[in-house]
Amino acid sequence: MSLKAFLKTRYGNGLRSRAAIENHHQRAFVRFRSNVMPRSPFYADYANTALSALPRMNKQKLMDHFSAINTCGIDREKAFDIAIQAEQSRDFSPMIGDVSVGLSTGTSGQRGLFLATPRERRLWAAILAGRFWPNLAKPQRVAFFMRADNALYRTLGNPLLRFEFFDLLDPLEKHLSRLQDLSPTVLIAPASILKILADAQNVGQIAVSPRRIISVAETLSPEDRNIAKQAFGRQIDEVYQATEGVLAFTCPAGNLHLNEAWMRIERDIIDPQSGAFCPIIHDFTRQSLLLLNYRLNDVLIPDPSPCPCGSACTRIARIEGREDDALWWHGPTGRKMVSADAIRTTIACLPSPITDYRVIEKNNQLTVWLDGAAPTSETELHHAFSSLAARLDVTVPPLTIRHGLPHETDFKRRRIRIETSP
Repeated sequence: MSLKAFLKTRYGNGLRSRAAIENHHQRAFVRFRSNVMPRSPFYADYANTALSALPRMNKQKLMDHFSAINTCGIDREKAFDIAIQAEQSRDFSPMIGDVSVGLSTGTSGQRGLFLATPRERRLWAAILAGRFWPNLAKPQRVAFFMRADNALYRTLGNPLLRFEFFDLLDPLEKHLSRLQDLSPTVLIAPASILKILADAQNVGQIAVSPRRIISVAETLSPEDRNIAKQAFGRQIDEVYQATEGVLAFTCPAGNLHLNEAWMRIERDIIDPQSGAFCPIIHDFTRQSLLLLNYRLNDVLIPDPSPCPCGSACTRIARIEGREDDALWWHGPTGRKMVSADAIRTTIACLPSPITDYRVIEKNNQLTVWLDGAAPTSETELHHAFSSLAARLDVTVPPLTIRHGLPHETDFKRRRIRIETSP
């Protein structure tokens, strides 16, 4: 673990102004251009190019040029072989030299690779431990629920920290007794799993009292946050991490901030009214697989109000989800974005409560699945969506309401999404 990064994250005053953030980025990129970019066959000739003039990257382009972009001399096909074999065998220990390799499907379903050198693994562990380690004076027990393990995650383990991986490809019921025996002080899991564990806690299947609860991998909706908070009696922290690294995490005041101490994140605005944007990443800490001028298709909603924690790093009101899953309804002046938050709030405020839901738009038609709904819920939903559309001056697409939940093969559950025809 990087002691300097740990101390900086846990005890540092942080970046208190935008000017301080800009100066920090400029200094970091001077070193990065000199020490790292020349080691990448792809970026060597771009070392003196302005960030905005670098080739625009996304997941597909990064994978297309993987062998030339990474500085470790790792061939893409060999890396895929290692990662896929690990997924199939569920043995995630093999590495290429000392570089860990992971497979990511992401919310788009498009597979990708990530690399982590020992230095990068130590830095990742230092940042997260610095922010979320409950008590430095006591040993900790971490329960980590995820689709795949990796040496990156196990870097958190040390003599004071017992790290246990819970494989989400195994039946969740299999994990409950093991979780109870571990009695974790830190619980890390996707939002959908936190909800299931909260339900298990509420009915007495488990009785655990973690000091920290951290949501990862999925968008944490307000309803899931409240369910988990009430079940475990703890504030729910959030780490917004993708294949591309840790992009944001909650501060001590409980608000989500972009990780601008370790990367530069610019905005590609997709909805001027709300300020919704897709992040463009320039990571000056990643030395294995370089991420420069890299655009994600996640949609973030900024919060311009200052945070009580004092950090000037961009505050995020919420993560909407994928750009491809933003709902756009037609109105007199053209299409308008209907935020996931507006849909969630509308459903949450229905007079008759429901257990769960899915909102799926396909071929300009809307299907809403209601689980555990009352007989009156259909009429209530029609009225609620009509009121929402009137408020936004748009028209609700043709709407079908079904009961239960659809069959889902996507590991990262998304309650609101767009589907395309095969």
